Amino acid sequence: MLKLPLIVGAFIMSTILSPVVAIDVNIPGADAKIPKDSYINYQATNQAIERDVTNYVETLKSTDKANGISRNELAYAKEASIYRGEHYHNTVISVHNRYSQIRLSFPVAGIKSEYNIGRYKDPDRTIEDYRVITDNGSLNLEIDYADYKDQDWRNTKIAYEKLTDKDVRKFLQDKAKKSPEKHISDIKATVFSYPTVTYSTWDSMKMPYLKTGQKTTMTVDTINFKYMGFAIRYPLYHAGIAYFDNKPVLNKVPTDNLLANYVLPSMKNLNELNEYSRIENLNGIQYRVPKDAIFDGESKDEYQDIRYYKKGTITFFISTINPAKNPYAGNPIINGHYNFNRELRSFWDMYRYHPTPDYINYSVVWNNNIPGLSIHSYEPYRDNHILNFESYDGTYHFIYIIFYPKFLSADEVQKLRNMIEFFDSTNNPEFKLQQHVVFPENR
Repeated sequence: MLKLPLIVGAFIMSTILSPVVAIDVNIPGADAKIPKDSYINYQATNQAIERDVTNYVETLKSTDKANGISRNELAYAKEASIYRGEHYHNTVISVHNRYSQIRLSFPVAGIKSEYNIGRYKDPDRTIEDYRVITDNGSLNLEIDYADYKDQDWRNTKIAYEKLTDKDVRKFLQDKAKKSPEKHISDIKATVFSYPTVTYSTWDSMKMPYLKTGQKTTMTVDTINFKYMGFAIRYPLYHAGIAYFDNKPVLNKVPTDNLLANYVLPSMKNLNELNEYSRIENLNGIQYRVPKDAIFDGESKDEYQDIRYYKKGTITFFISTINPAKNPYAGNPIINGHYNFNRELRSFWDMYRYHPTPDYINYSVVWNNNIPGLSIHSYEPYRDNHILNFESYDGTYHFIYIIFYPKFLSADEVQKLRNMIEFFDSTNNPEFKLQQHVVFPENR
């Protein structure tokens, strides 16, 4: 397998989503050589990752040979692709409710989720904490609904326009003194500017941590911001990465580099979806189609409902399946968690008959803490490309597939991707609050 550079996704997807312009932001780790839309491509890699994938395949081949099993190269390409999808997918955290409409992505794979909500009295505030656990830390989005006044920064009586790096560090140091048991140290912080956000700061700090009974160091790097134009009574967001033993979550790639070049430009206000799509409902599940998409019929049986839409040469298939009533489903639940490994394999079996495994991108999208698997697949010499999204709300397995022509512009493809990955359900409200494991049979 070829050794690929960090921004391999930008290369792989260049025929669809050509990178344009480098990010310009004054955060540590910002790299002007990385295009500002690299986050779109849902892949980041390096030599260590490629060695891991290669070693996995070589071990699999050796085991097969020892057991007298013969498989062709396409079968091993499938196994490599599925391994990459499980261990090196992109992670999207998407929160959409009455007060928040935000989506952001990390080029790091997550294993399971944690969701917490807390209410505090001084000041009167509510914190929602969405966390996706990785092999060596977590990807975090904290939504702070505190009633901060527009003219100051985090109740410090310092106007944001007058805020300095020193002020931010002092604020964090004062907070650290109130929690001496954590021994927070090595505090770094800066104020930064970016076109789509305001009240924006970056910070990094280290603290001792007990991990499976062993003492280690946890580093937390965070960017804090509000959306441009939103002030009083709108939330302050804290998006960051925590990792242990000074080992970043993406194989030696500095975390501040990921925050500056991937996470920050990926932040989108989901209200943008209303400009070009509408919400439809099927069996309690909410999904989006283009505003001008035409309903093209439906079919149903005792366990599945299917809807069809069209927009020009683009076709949309939406389906809900009740696994409990489906005689062909087997058991998709392992240890109480839906197993998305089944969907990785099903997608390959249905569409990956042409041996070009590099032309496929994986992402796990956490809609209000409910995981879903997103796959973008295309053949360089075929007319149609495929977007596929699947999720599960505790009752229904949801499948959404879009076939679109290869000549579609990068902007239109991105709109389709943002739209297909929006998912919500009014079924089983408590399901959102649970911990979810994405590929439970491998953990």
